[in-house]
Amino acid sequence: MYFPVLAISAWALLAQNSGTITGTVTDVYGGALGKAAIQATNVATKAVFKAESSATGAYTLAQLPAGTYDLSATVTGMARFEQKNIAVGVAHTVQLNIKVNDFSLNTVGEDRQFFEGLTTRHKTPAGPTPRMANGKPDLSGVWLGTFLQDSGKPELTPSAQAIVNERAANHLKDVPSSRCQPNGITLFGVIFTYRVVQTPDYLVMIAEHDQPPRQIFMDGRSHPKNLDPTWLGHSIGHWEGETLVVDSVGFNGRAWIDLEGHPFTERTHITERYRRPDLGHLEVEFTIDDPSSYVKPWTIKRISDLAPKGEEVAEYVCTENNKDVPHLVGK
Repeated sequence: MYFPVLAISAWALLAQNSGTITGTVTDVYGGALGKAAIQATNVATKAVFKAESSATGAYTLAQLPAGTYDLSATVTGMARFEQKNIAVGVAHTVQLNIKVNDFSLNTVGEDRQFFEGLTTRHKTPAGPTPRMANGKPDLSGVWLGTFLQDSGKPELTPSAQAIVNERAANHLKDVPSSRCQPNGITLFGVIFTYRVVQTPDYLVMIAEHDQPPRQIFMDGRSHPKNLDPTWLGHSIGHWEGETLVVDSVGFNGRAWIDLEGHPFTERTHITERYRRPDLGHLEVEFTIDDPSSYVKPWTIKRISDLAPKGEEVAEYVCTENNKDVPHLVGK
């Protein structure tokens, strides 16, 4: 019968030895932003605390052990917000109001509502995993833009951190797709529809976004000894049970890993693992290995929904409507 008293005492002790970060999340015009994902990471212990902003933009991270925190805020269709080294003392409340910039998307000028419409989850058809004649999963189909499941936690080298900092300070204005250049393979199919065509010897991906077609060779060949570096690199695949494993090298280092500005280099080596657990979903894990940029390999996880019957990959010509590049605002 003493348990409730002990529980209350423990909670009170925790509250006395912790602090709070609270505030609002708005756009640059002061409009409230709900459903912002707020994350505070304790610099010393690496413990992670999460919250979500309300419809009025308000958020609170309570019962934070005293210490120093790095805080981030992510809102769909907007640039990521980061603030480092926030000191939280015992019984101390830090007021931190967050202003988030709109993110320039692909053909410059689309707003966050356009982005949100493209990234709304759809009801997918139910059914078992389709299979090839050899019994392997058939990844073929028209797929809606991928959804991020896990952005990973890269540990950056000093040179890579400097690149990320510079790109963030420039409001990500130099993202290659803003100038009709290709995204890297880790962003292939993000936002826009894409088609997968699979045969026993190769797999081809065709994106509605302004990307060259991607070829994955599955005929047993190796990477060429003298690779000509390209945006998408050279990819070879093989099956491990129900998983298609793709090995890619030979990048030119000009693409971005993600929309936070993590860099590719010519030393980047990416391993992808594709799974189709049922009719309506395609899962992929990207493991990025590049000692020149990352202290250790790290993984990004994405998932795509199968498009409704009749959906096709439309023509997309970025240069026909890319009229606002001179107005991109940087540092």
